[in-house]
Amino acid sequence: MFRFFFFGVLSSFFISVVAYSDSVVVELGADETIVLERHDIDVSIDGQLSEPIWQQLSAFDEFVVIEPDTLGPTSHATRVRLFYDDKGLYVGVDVDQPKETLISRLSGRDARNINRDSVSLTLDTSGDGRYGYWFGVNLGDSLMDGTLLPERKFSSDWNGAWRGATHVTEAGWSAEMYIPWGSVSMPKVADVRRIGMYMSRKVAYLDQRWAWPGLPASLPKFISSLQSLEVSGVDPTQQYSIYPFATLSSDQIDRESDGRVGADFFWRPSTNFQLTGTINPDFGIVESDDVVVNLSATETFFPEKRLFFLEGQEVFAASPRADTRSNDVGDAGSPITLVNTRRIGGEVDEPVLGEGVSISDRERIQPAELMGATKLTGQYGRFRYGILGAFEDDTDLVVSENGVEREFSVEGRDYAVARLVYEDSPGGAYRAFGMLSTAVAHEKGDAVVNSLDGHYLSVDGQWKIDGQVFVSEIDDIDTGTGGFVDLEYTARQGIRSRVGVEYFDENVDINDLGFMQRNDNLRIRSSHTRTTSGMTWARNNQFDIRGYVQQNKEDLFTGGGVFLANKMTFNNLSKITARASFYASSYDDLNSYGNGSYRIDDRVDLSFAWQSDTSKPVSYGFDVGYKNEHLGGDTYIVGAFLDWRPTDRFGVSVKSGYQDREGWLLHQEDKNFTTFSAEQWTPKVSVDYFVSAKQQLRVSMQWVGIKAKEDEFFAIPDKPGKLISGPKPAGASDNFSVSQMSFQARYRWEIAPLSDVFLVYTRLAYQSARLADADFSNVFTNSYDEPLVNVFVFKIRYRLGS
Repeated sequence: MFRFFFFGVLSSFFISVVAYSDSVVVELGADETIVLERHDIDVSIDGQLSEPIWQQLSAFDEFVVIEPDTLGPTSHATRVRLFYDDKGLYVGVDVDQPKETLISRLSGRDARNINRDSVSLTLDTSGDGRYGYWFGVNLGDSLMDGTLLPERKFSSDWNGAWRGATHVTEAGWSAEMYIPWGSVSMPKVADVRRIGMYMSRKVAYLDQRWAWPGLPASLPKFISSLQSLEVSGVDPTQQYSIYPFATLSSDQIDRESDGRVGADFFWRPSTNFQLTGTINPDFGIVESDDVVVNLSATETFFPEKRLFFLEGQEVFAASPRADTRSNDVGDAGSPITLVNTRRIGGEVDEPVLGEGVSISDRERIQPAELMGATKLTGQYGRFRYGILGAFEDDTDLVVSENGVEREFSVEGRDYAVARLVYEDSPGGAYRAFGMLSTAVAHEKGDAVVNSLDGHYLSVDGQWKIDGQVFVSEIDDIDTGTGGFVDLEYTARQGIRSRVGVEYFDENVDINDLGFMQRNDNLRIRSSHTRTTSGMTWARNNQFDIRGYVQQNKEDLFTGGGVFLANKMTFNNLSKITARASFYASSYDDLNSYGNGSYRIDDRVDLSFAWQSDTSKPVSYGFDVGYKNEHLGGDTYIVGAFLDWRPTDRFGVSVKSGYQDREGWLLHQEDKNFTTFSAEQWTPKVSVDYFVSAKQQLRVSMQWVGIKAKEDEFFAIPDKPGKLISGPKPAGASDNFSVSQMSFQARYRWEIAPLSDVFLVYTRLAYQSARLADADFSNVFTNSYDEPLVNVFVFKIRYRLGS
């Protein structure tokens, strides 16, 4: 394992030297620091390594196999060369690989779930394991990038102004990267600067990842164990960028056109301070969310996609639970974060309407207008800080009052966030203590949340502790408190255990700006994961067991279960995933919408999924599942997918799922519940064509269609207990259908780094109707013909500056 060396020098540098072209391949000894050479030479970032400097530099090939995590030798050479100047870092990678095995699949930026050949670079620019950035270039020139926090918290929520390119060679392929120093945050140092480095290579036809240094996910330490680099005299001068943009939209429903101009700005006067802002922003409809029909009382989380809010967002992530990419098995997968920037400029607050006044769904989902926002991030010594402010304009809605339309104004909200964190890494350990405060001001009342968080990682990486406590103060609501602590222990490579305890009282509420699915909760959860690689009959296997128990303030058992999952990759690169979940009988205190608590039965969920080798031009798979409903009904689930990529520029993805539900329990009104017999279809289709890595045409469609027929009727008891069966309440049939659809056709041209032209057509529909016998074709057609959004958008954004 590599350890930190501050201002280290090379000793016993050459252990072995192997001739390659006009340069040498250097084998490093353990814990050696690489002192990079400085050269003031112009290099064309075209992926070809044709400039003489690349042949003059020493090359490094220290890669081992980390996926699967055997740490064994690689089957092809990977030679890495590095140098720098006062403006940035240059990286050249030359790889050997049979030409017939190369896999190049173009994509939009940050598409990480595609199996293709690629190389990536991770830099610990803090120098001591506190924060960093990663950069990836795929064969064919599609780029990926993001940020890194201790120890292995990768995020794609950052786009930097750097360059990367690839080129096919006689022996395989090559890549070049250029990372401007001014595009990343770094502490102020006197002269000699230490930077941690990690290189990885994906070999798609083997479905393997190779890395230097060898730090697989089954090891606890990462950012604190990177290869040490040393550079001198790197102190970038003042950096600035201005991103003027213009948007023209044409609403096909209102038959109205709207134009807007504005600008984003970026100013970095030093390596450790950055100011960003936006004036008169128009984020436009250039990205669409996944279609989700949620008929429960818990909110669905949607990730941020707007560039301004993604830039520098990592400083506001106060705990690993703020990770929005969590895919935990079972109950523990939803994030808990005080800063969910999707609230800013999101749907307007639900207006308080008088008697006889109604509002349409189209008006209800209208986003608030943002006047502007600003963000300040930086560091001073071992302190990092961030300040965010955003201001919404008043929004005019059209309401109907006794059949007559009129305008109704909803006051805009103001947002503020402040973050301060102290970090230290004595002897290779990591310790941090932080404060985070958020405030939202709006006409319904002000909401303030204050929190403290702490973090610890032992020197050997075996023990990891993260915790956060917070207090919420909302007008007309009593002060609320909550918090959690998570303990993680890695016994050895591939064996990891976690325990978490959380408590939220009934008044704590962070959802004016943050995200938390429920309060009034005391929960204990745990997990144990074992990863095994290098078996004779399979490439690797991961077994996961976890569980939780929870109760509310009334000492009612509100949930508990045990969840098993096993993921296996065979030697032919096909994969299977099996899951089994058991939920204990408990009380549901949420889905009655404040009308009481009721008992639900024991339940089991079973599923099995298989997929073929994703490196092939055609890959496919299926999944089947079974689960119990809350009062004992049965649900059967089937699904399948097909990906066809005949060339690197064209791809088709088709996915569909079907559910047959019996006994689906849904709240109706007051204390009344109904169970339903229901069918649900969830098709998803996308077609991608790339003129080049910089120009993409994408057409995608998602749909969720549901038909449900009433079955039995229940009422919530006066005291917590089983639902009371009874006759149907007076009124119309509870039969219903739901249709939610998203269709988008988008052309994107990246005319320069972080400079784009978009032409987008978006059609969004959501319709819920009391239809007893409609077939699915009618359910789809009815909603498609009456969209909530039907708009063309043209947007151009260009980066100016240093």
